[in-house]
Amino acid sequence: MNLLELREVTKEYPTSSRRKGWFGQKTQVQAVNRVNVTIQKAQTWGLVGESGSGKSTLAKLILKIEPLTAGEIFLKGQCLYGKKMKDLFIYKTIQLVLQDSSSSLHPKLSIREILMDPIRNFFPKQKGEWEDRLLKCLQLVELDPTFLSRYPHQLSGGQKQRVAIARALAVGPEFIIFDESLASLDEESQHSILSSLKSIREEEQLTYLFITHDLQSAMQLCDQIAIMYQGELVETFSCSEDVRTLQHPYSQLLFQGLG
Repeated sequence: MNLLELREVTKEYPTSSRRKGWFGQKTQVQAVNRVNVTIQKAQTWGLVGESGSGKSTLAKLILKIEPLTAGEIFLKGQCLYGKKMKDLFIYKTIQLVLQDSSSSLHPKLSIREILMDPIRNFFPKQKGEWEDRLLKCLQLVELDPTFLSRYPHQLSGGQKQRVAIARALAVGPEFIIFDESLASLDEESQHSILSSLKSIREEEQLTYLFITHDLQSAMQLCDQIAIMYQGELVETFSCSEDVRTLQHPYSQLLFQGLG
């Protein structure tokens, strides 16, 4: 089953008003150019490329944080930008985990309050199940219940990122986008969380989009890797393949030394 499908997805931004094309017309910068992707349920896709290649912009388009310029995005067969598509359905299905957990976790709320907030919002009629859902999210990210009474400033970077993942899990999503979510962590924390993400995916049958600069992490976690360069998806390959078979010059340069 295709969980997410992108067809000819394009995003343009106007340049500065000082820069104009012929006849005084404003020029456009294509941050994402005619990208086609199909992600099936329970797959993990890696999205790699240099800064400014369009990776995070693509995530924003999927989450409707930015409007499309052209193309279509389908979520579970429904047009993401269609009139019938409700935001509640989108955010119940897709969640986002960012790089900076420190800024995304409210400093004055306890971990219990941070995790309980989405549970209350998305499951208002299931009050009797709130506590069980809360404890399950904590268990999935391998934190014990004593963390519920703590505050973000009392946690390490890795622990805060686990809380951010638990908050995403709290709404019961099918698809999670990780946008450089491990980039700010030390190597030991990265390896530990990667292992947790694998277990969570298998237990919950989740789908991931893993946006990263870390090629080794992408190869460890992902089934497929898509390579973006200057707004275009230049190559897609299976992680079971030998990277020495990559065809695009940028792909070859990016994965040089990993073969």
